[in-house]
This record gives sequence, structure tokens and C-alpha cells, in this order.
Amino acid sequence: MKYKLPLLIAVFLMGGCADPLYRTTEQELHNQMIRYYERKVRGMADGQIVELQWQANDVEADLTAERLEELNAMSGFEAYVDDPLELGPNLLNEAETKAVQMTLQQAIELAVEHNLSLQAARLTPAIQQTQVTAAFSGFDMAFFSSADWAKGHTFQPNMLVVPASIIPTEMETYTLLTGLRKRLVSGGNIEIQTQLQYADISVPGSNFDYYETDLALNLTQPLLRGFGSDVNRANIVLAKNAHRSEVQRLRQSLSQLCASVEAAYWNVVFSRQELLIRTRLLNRTIDDRDRLKAREDFDVNPVRLTEANSFVELRRSDVIRARQLVRNASDALKRLINSPDLTVGTETLVAPLDRPAQAPVTFDLLDAVTIAMQNRPELQLALLQIKDASIRHRVADNSRLPELNLNASINFNGVSTRDAGNAYDSLGQDDFIDYLIGGQFEVPIGNRGPEAQYSQRRLERRQATIVYQDMAQEIVLEVKQALRDLLTSYQLMGSTRSARLAAADNLRAIEVQEEAGVALTPEFLVDLKLRAQERLADAETQENRSLAAYNNALASLYQAMGTLLDRNHIAFNDKPAI
Repeated sequence: MKYKLPLLIAVFLMGGCADPLYRTTEQELHNQMIRYYERKVRGMADGQIVELQWQANDVEADLTAERLEELNAMSGFEAYVDDPLELGPNLLNEAETKAVQMTLQQAIELAVEHNLSLQAARLTPAIQQTQVTAAFSGFDMAFFSSADWAKGHTFQPNMLVVPASIIPTEMETYTLLTGLRKRLVSGGNIEIQTQLQYADISVPGSNFDYYETDLALNLTQPLLRGFGSDVNRANIVLAKNAHRSEVQRLRQSLSQLCASVEAAYWNVVFSRQELLIRTRLLNRTIDDRDRLKAREDFDVNPVRLTEANSFVELRRSDVIRARQLVRNASDALKRLINSPDLTVGTETLVAPLDRPAQAPVTFDLLDAVTIAMQNRPELQLALLQIKDASIRHRVADNSRLPELNLNASINFNGVSTRDAGNAYDSLGQDDFIDYLIGGQFEVPIGNRGPEAQYSQRRLERRQATIVYQDMAQEIVLEVKQALRDLLTSYQLMGSTRSARLAAADNLRAIEVQEEAGVALTPEFLVDLKLRAQERLADAETQENRSLAAYNNALASLYQAMGTLLDRNHIAFNDKPAI
């Protein structure tokens, strides 16, 4: 319980007092909410465990164990185990349709491996991973090089003679520059470079050439705006968060796929059951119609016979529609599975092996909400949005500062009239070292652009916090609705089961009368027996639907709590590989 309370406090970040939402830090917000909602949460933390139960009814209370066994043998889900599934010809005009038996676990495993939508979703985190690499590349070292050739004709004064004269000069230079440059996480840039220059100078009657080299180390570092690893690594952190978000979205897609496969699997189960119910009803109606027809020349009114024929054809149409639903449900499941051995283009059907769950379960609202708060990927996504907004907020805050940059460099020079090697050997001599240190300062008057950007980021951060609170509220609502659906569907399953037993007992009593030799009048067969058969089939259909709703509600509850993957034994590593 000590771990549940803090999580539950976060759930209630949505009520009454709004002032704490505008505190400056997340920790202050958290502390304010804890103090404000602690009293409300304690009431929820004392909740009791709820066990699903059927409401008491008079139908089953009046039935003996022997009678109950007899009625379950003639109606209900298990009563159709040995009945053949009559599907009719398929799209290939084949009378016999192939079927592949499959458990729910097998269906989910195949879907996780082969589903096309999930395969596409798996690529998104990998794509986002490349963006993380691209963000890191901003700090990669860069090699640069350049080569130049220049030739020029100039005039220089000759001050050695009187009067002075002008000497025509021709100068040809070859320059090679190479170096390395790297951006620093502090926001600065460091650069090391070397330059080799060969110069050939010609004047009338003379020629002079020399080699000049230098080795320079340059540093540029912002001291206010653009300073600090938080600002300069912001794109990397944002890219990592985007990758984590895509991982959570993949988990969300995987959970949704499992829920869809489970719903499609049970849809196949219950559509097949519906076909069995409607087929048995049709066969019963045909038998009774034929009995009426056999007495057509004795005591059966033509009106009654045509009425019986109407019953037959109406129920035959129900069978035709049920056959279509079975094939459509099977194709929908195959579409999700996308197995290469069971493609949607084939007419092969999926034959489920698992039986639907009917046993009651227990639940605790506190546990369900706590587990959901720990596991729902949507909440993790909302938290990542808050982190992103906080990062952008810090960057915008830094951009409001004046621009103050420090520049520093040291340059070692060398020169030689012999060759390049001698020029490099002369590097570092005391007479050939240059030093430079300087700074630049700039501040925009009014600073309206950065201030507006800062205000925008601050509002976006507040918006992200509210979205997180709204998402927490939505998750609590989904969990509660899932629990209510589970409770309602289980109670409906009990109610429809009792209705089915009552309808079966009614038909059994009619059949007992028939066996005892009651007069098989058209009224008895049409008004009494055929309608009793129809009531039983309708009651079985309602029970079948409530059973489907209960199994789907179980899956929805696990999905709402974010544990559907664990329930289906699917291991998901949500830690990004960065």
C-alpha cells in the first residue's frame, strides 16, 4: 500500500484547486498536489477487493442438479461440441472447406511476427535512432583543407635611391591549408590548422623565393548566450526523447494488435457458435414442418403449413447470414495474423481451439489504477512531452541573455629560404609567435524576439503538464469503465444463462408432453413448439453475446492497465538502444 499511495496521488492531479498548476518547478507542483489530494486518495486506498458474482435468480434455484445437467446437455455453449459446422460452398465453389486449428496464443504470436502494420511500426524507432545519430554528429570533428595559387603584378617604391623610383614586381604564391575543427559541448569551437606557403618574387634583375609556415590554435567560446552543455546538447536529448517516444508508441501499437487479435479470435469462436445455434434451430424447424406436412391430408390447415414453411425459410436465411459471418470473421483474423501459410486470399478457415473464459475474477480498483499508472505507454509519452517542453524552455531562457563571446588564438610561425622542412623546423621560435585574445558583446534593444520565444516555451511547458494531467484522468476513466464493463458483462452472462435455462426447460416440458402422447395439432407444433424452439435459440444467442462481451472485457481491462503484453507472454524491452 505504501507504493500505491504516491502513484494514486498523481492520478488526482485534475481537480478543484488550479493554483498549484502554475508553480515554477515540477517538484513544487508535485508537492502541492500531494498535500491537496492526500485526503481524497486515502479514501480510495481503503477500497475493498471485489469478486464477480451472478445475481441470485429463481430459475436456477428451482432446478435440481439432474435437471440442470439435462438442460446444459440440450443447450448452451458446450451442448454444440459434437455438432458439425455446415458452412456451405465457399468462393471457390468447394463443398469442403479446409480449416487450420489454432489457439489464441498461437494467433497472437503469429500476428506479432507477421502483421504488416506492426512491421511498419517497428521501423519507426529505428528511423528515429538515425536522428539521434544525426544530433550527435553536430559534435563530430571536421577535417578541412584548401589549396590556392595566385600570381600578381604590382609596383613597389625603391627608397634606396634618390630620387625614389618605382620597381615593377611579380609575385607567385602557392598556399596549402589543412586543419581540424570541433564544436564543444560548452558551445564553443576549437580549431587547429597549419598553413604552408611558397612565394616566388621577381623584380628587374633579381629573383627571390621563400617558404612560410604557421601552426595556429583558435578558440571561440560564448560566455552567456549559447553557453553550457544543457543548451548545446538540447537537440541530442530531444532526439533521444523522440526515440523513446517512438518506442512507447511501438509498445502501444503492439498492445493494440494483441487486443485486436484477441477480439478477432473470439469473434470467430462466437460466430461459429451462432452458426451452430441457427443450424440446429433450422433442423428442428424442418423436422416439425415435415411432421405437419405428413398430416397435410388429415388435419393440417394449409395456412398452418405455409406458416411452418415461412419459419423454415426465415431460419434458413439466418443460417446463410451466420455462414457469411463465420467466413468474414475468419478472414479478419487471418488479415491480422498475416501468416505466409494462412493468407487472407485463401478460403482456409481458422478453427479456434480455445474455449471462452467463464470463470469469475476478482479485482481491486486501487490495484488496477496503480498498475495502469505504472504501465500505460500513453502516460510515458505525456511525461516525455513535459521533458521536451522543459528542455526547450531552458534553451529559450538562455537565448534571452546578451551575446558575449571570447576569442583566443596562438599562432606559431616559421620561415625558410631553403625548403619547407626548414620552415617547419623554425616553428616555435620566440620571435615568431603571435597571441590574440578578444571579446565581442551584443544585446538587442528591447530583446523582444527572445522574450517572446521564452514566453511561448513557458506556456508550452504548462500546456504539456496539463496534457499529462488530462491523460492521467483519461487512464483512470478507462480503467473504471473497463472494470464496469467486466462486472456488467459477467452479470449479463449469468442473467442470459438463466434465461437460456428457462427457455430450455420450457422446450423440454413441451417435448415431454409430446412424448407422453399429447395431440400433435398444428397449434401445438406451430404456436407452441416452434416458438419455444425460437425462444431457446434467441436465448442461446444472447448468452453467446454476453460470453463474448465478458471475454472482450477481460482483454480490455488488461489493455487499460497496460499489462496485455504480459498476459499474452510477450516480452517487450522498452529501454531504447542509445
